Amino acid sequence: MTGWRPLASLGLALGLAGLLAGCERRQTPGPPAVHSGEGTQSATAALAAAAPRFEGPPAPPATPTKGHPRLWVRAADLPKLRARATQANPLFKELAAVTAEAAAAMDKGDIPSEGDCTHARIYCEAHAELFAFMSLVSSDEAARNDYAARARKILLTIVDRVNKGDPQDPFVRRFSTGDRARWAGESFGLTVDWIYGYLSAQDKAAIRPVFLRWAEEQLQSSTTSHDHPEPVGKLNDPAMLKEPRKRRYAVNNYFTSHMRNLTLLSLAFDEADDPPDPKPSGTYPRLRDYFANVTGAWLYMTDSVLRNDARGGAPPEGFQYGPATLAYVSETLLAIQTAGEADPAKWGPQVHLDGNPFWHEFIPAHLHSLSPATPAGRLGPTHEAAWTGDGERYEYTDHIDPFAALGLHAENSGNAERLNALRWMAIHAGPGGAAALARRARSQLGQTHKRHSILYFLLLDPAVTPTDPRPSIPLTHYGPGLGQVFARTSWGPEATWLQFQLGWEQIDHQHGDGLSFGFYRGGEWLTKERVGYGAFMANSEQHNTLAVENDKNRRHDDPNRGELWRRGSQWPLVHTGDPRVLAKSFAQDYVYVLGDATPLYNSEYENIRDVTHVSRALVWLKPDHLVLYDRAATGKDGRFKRFFVQTPSAAQVAGKLATATTAKGQKLFVTTVLPENAVVVAEPYKPTGTWDTKPAENEPMLATLRVEPPAPMPKDARFLHVLQGAAGNATADPVALVRTKRGTPFVGAAVKGTLVLFPVELGAVSEVQFTTLAGVAKHVVTGLSPGASYDVIRKPAADGDEITIRTGSAAKADEGGVLAF
Repeated sequence: MTGWRPLASLGLALGLAGLLAGCERRQTPGPPAVHSGEGTQSATAALAAAAPRFEGPPAPPATPTKGHPRLWVRAADLPKLRARATQANPLFKELAAVTAEAAAAMDKGDIPSEGDCTHARIYCEAHAELFAFMSLVSSDEAARNDYAARARKILLTIVDRVNKGDPQDPFVRRFSTGDRARWAGESFGLTVDWIYGYLSAQDKAAIRPVFLRWAEEQLQSSTTSHDHPEPVGKLNDPAMLKEPRKRRYAVNNYFTSHMRNLTLLSLAFDEADDPPDPKPSGTYPRLRDYFANVTGAWLYMTDSVLRNDARGGAPPEGFQYGPATLAYVSETLLAIQTAGEADPAKWGPQVHLDGNPFWHEFIPAHLHSLSPATPAGRLGPTHEAAWTGDGERYEYTDHIDPFAALGLHAENSGNAERLNALRWMAIHAGPGGAAALARRARSQLGQTHKRHSILYFLLLDPAVTPTDPRPSIPLTHYGPGLGQVFARTSWGPEATWLQFQLGWEQIDHQHGDGLSFGFYRGGEWLTKERVGYGAFMANSEQHNTLAVENDKNRRHDDPNRGELWRRGSQWPLVHTGDPRVLAKSFAQDYVYVLGDATPLYNSEYENIRDVTHVSRALVWLKPDHLVLYDRAATGKDGRFKRFFVQTPSAAQVAGKLATATTAKGQKLFVTTVLPENAVVVAEPYKPTGTWDTKPAENEPMLATLRVEPPAPMPKDARFLHVLQGAAGNATADPVALVRTKRGTPFVGAAVKGTLVLFPVELGAVSEVQFTTLAGVAKHVVTGLSPGASYDVIRKPAADGDEITIRTGSAAKADEGGVLAF
């Protein structure tokens, strides 16, 4: 992670005008999934259950843009942008200050420079992009000419070095597919487009071979696994989507960055300046021919994964890498739109952003991923994230890249609702909130680019004050592709908040976090996963889930893979199949989710398959109680089954009750109801001293609670826990175990007047009969048939009312098979 330097606090006064409302919202259906049945929840009916928000209009007619600029910015946009480019606009004021600093450095000879061509940790090509943009929006013609000359000088300096071909030159050695191209590779295509009129025929003749070389290198890139479409040259072919592990890399950050860069390279040149090479050294004879590969291979795959495997609006790689991935995809789609190539009839439905429901769901998913309260961060009050995946620092970072790309696309397509939401998020959701907007707009958070300053200026109109979109968003959100459930009691800072995760784990930076959850109350996490980076932190012990011992894996001598086996972890990258969310219910006073994670614990690649069942049923009794029922089974005796919860401090254990205290003095009570005579161990987390065992910076979960059955370890184990959040002076609510007497076996726990019951085994339920407890006023019975009707028969008995549930007509189970009465 790079550092930062503080700046003087600058306020931002936005205008009072609001966005016009009333844009008609219509959902455009996308193409059917070509791999139905694969993925966490990819059946058409299951995906359709996630109601879209912020829908876009149908694809408008598209005509290829002939002039320049045409990438991200169009010639028709320039009068509006130049009108905003005044010192009265606080965002332009920051952009102008950033540009002045860059110009001064260039005048001193610091830009461009030798070696890696950086200045103040900013890449030269990012400075070229900055000057090229200012050559478009500056209101003074002389200034525009000067900025264009600066951008041209930097661009041609780099191009000359590439054409010389020194293998030791940083611009030659794997440059176009490495990290630098991922972080700032958009600069080249954008710079050429934005200063196209200033480039001579000789300039273009020098630039074009470099772009052709880099374009071809994208097609053959091997920076990580499967980071280009395979096989190369196939277009719009379902064979590219057949194998899940290869397909899902289409939402990896390298794959998508190559796609973005290839898009911009292929669209920057005019046809007249891009003649076909009679003897091409690459796959295609012209730059523009690579665009067919963008749409028919790269975007064809990415669109399918977002539409199916990752449906729901959240990035699969998590909060460190996922925002960049979504930025690269949305920046690709924005460029296609502004270039006039968003024509589904010509290129396929993948070029129409609004046709993919993932983008309708992005805003609700993102807002649901942010904590209700905003504790202090580096720039001021900042949300915490419902983190998944790798993380070097537990810190919510600036998401202006996807916000701006999606917002500009929405503005161009007339989607006022989406544009309003993204503008509001850019101002208020970022680190430090609205008070730190100017500092974020200066791109001074250790960035390797100046793109952020440009994007803030492009997205935010000082004459418009966006309104908070959250009141119109439901308090629950379900992402079926990754099995994510988000729920909260309100959109206010005092809300209690739940997050649950059960998704596939087959690309870089994903962790063994299936069935993991987070619980937030009183402005802080009571429990969540422990964030970290690398293979050690990916193991399931670091998450709020189960660890189950399996056969010894074939690569047990490998330090990373062997460690996963020894700790009973799920298998990121190589698990046998996909987990499934089997049921969910969102009610006014409870949330229920049932998931089967069994395939995550087995791996045909590692030749292990002894875990026969792992599932979790979770009921949140709003606002303060969670009831969890876990099933874990192996084919062999003696294999450990362990329940893990990460805690903010080492819990005090007294019998079945463990009590952890948060930094603010709140209490997390964890009552172990099953297994009986369980071994409960609470201890601080202690890194081993190697980098990979260190938690992320600012990680608040400092301890671990582990529960397992007593020896000898059975083949089949059941865990039943009640978690309670409470004020610091509170005591734990009593918890009682309840088992059914006859019919299908159920087990559950009663707490604070509510009894929650779960089937001991998953499957058909014939009849449920149990004796309720004194003081129980409400019953939540899970595991029934969704939407089926039942009779509830209550008979007084000596030790409490005897209740029988059987098929009937008096009451109906909800969509998740829960009967509450």
